[in-house]
Amino acid sequence: MSLPFPPTCHPAVEDIEREAMTWVSEFVDVPTLRHLEKTRAGRIAARTAAPQASVDLLHAYSRMLAWGFWFDDEFVDDLSATSPLHLPAIASVLDILDGRRGTGAAGEAMETALVDVMSGLRLVLTREQFSRWCTELRLWFASMTLQNQMRATGVTPSVATYKTTRLYTVCSFACIVLIDASWGDHIRWNDYHDPRLTSLRHRAANVTAWQNDVFSYFAEERHPGKFWNLPAVYRAHGLDIGEALIKTVQDATDEVAAFSREATTAGPSLSSGQKFHLRSLTGWMRGCHDWSLEAAERYVGWGTATEDG
Repeated sequence: MSLPFPPTCHPAVEDIEREAMTWVSEFVDVPTLRHLEKTRAGRIAARTAAPQASVDLLHAYSRMLAWGFWFDDEFVDDLSATSPLHLPAIASVLDILDGRRGTGAAGEAMETALVDVMSGLRLVLTREQFSRWCTELRLWFASMTLQNQMRATGVTPSVATYKTTRLYTVCSFACIVLIDASWGDHIRWNDYHDPRLTSLRHRAANVTAWQNDVFSYFAEERHPGKFWNLPAVYRAHGLDIGEALIKTVQDATDEVAAFSREATTAGPSLSSGQKFHLRSLTGWMRGCHDWSLEAAERYVGWGTATEDG
């Protein structure tokens, strides 16, 4: 898979990674902490944000990522698709996002940590940025119910159904808001929702989702919860494992090419804020890809990954 965007990494990457795990250790037990350490959440923040971003913003961003991995593991990955714990937990964190008290259904530690994440983000974001982040995170929580529905029905999803659901479960959009902020965020609501940028955001999210599906294929294939990912969907529709993996990589590569074409066409007529947003999108795609190579040990079945594959 080729990503023709320059790699970046914040110079304080080691500090950002260390601080994220120190923070999450205040809320989780030791086995959970050891699992979360494998996510290298701070490295996602450092690789996707502006190299000159404030360390305070990067700390808030990496805490959000660590919390997201924790919530996803505890209330999606490690629960059966029909668990009665799933929806009450999501409803409770949605209450917190809306400024209300949670019900406790997600657990005291989980909910307290989310409040702390939000407090940290309020200190480094404008009101508009924070509002946009909350809106995009709500979308991520809602998409989890779609993901569980696919698992619960026992019916093989179509490729189109899976791809639409995966667009949102990858949680790109909330992160991209924070990447925008790391560049100074010159983009306003009207510009953010320009149809051209919406299309480019979707393509960037698809690239990240599908390349991640390749890396996580073996881990999810062996997980008792029977998770769908794009190679697994292709296999269910008749491809063998090699064909399914190659097809998924080709889909992601085609999406990169489409992104580049659309960005080139739109570029001359975009505002300065929208051009900053394009930088955020390319940073998200390349940074997540490089993080996947770094965190390959997290995925059962893969050996040590290298830049050469």
